Amino acid sequence: MTPFAHEPNTKYHGRVSGDVMNFTDGSGAVVTSFRKPDSDSVFGCYKLLDAPNDTVRGPISRTLCAGFNRTTLLTNPNQPDANGAGFYRDAVTNHYSRIIHAQMADGKAYGFAFDDVGAHESLVHEGNPKEAFMTLEPYN
Repeated sequence: MTPFAHEPNTKYHGRVSGDVMNFTDGSGAVVTSFRKPDSDSVFGCYKLLDAPNDTVRGPISRTLCAGFNRTTLLTNPNQPDANGAGFYRDAVTNHYSRIIHAQMADGKAYGFAFDDVGAHESLVHEGNPKEAFMTLEPYN
């Protein structure tokens, strides 16, 4: 897992042992652990997947949450998965988020907390705006 795109050398490795996933840093030291999350923790990205504003557990938790919701943890060992084409392929997935993303012209949206992991969120930023337009179309 490489939780920071701008820090490619910051990597963590996760391994499941029983009902716990332990994450280690490059030296092999355990830096954080997560108990097996329930569906509420996965869809809400909290409780057993709590993401404090720190530099280790929070970023790992956010990346795990994205992998669970997008169902890419078992199909890509490199998280976050940058290829949106592989998202939501499993029968057990976040179908709400899948449908929301499918309705967007560029495929980007906030379908769950931390959908910004891997830059898959809808984000518009203009430092010096002059005007803006919005087109709303019905969902099919």
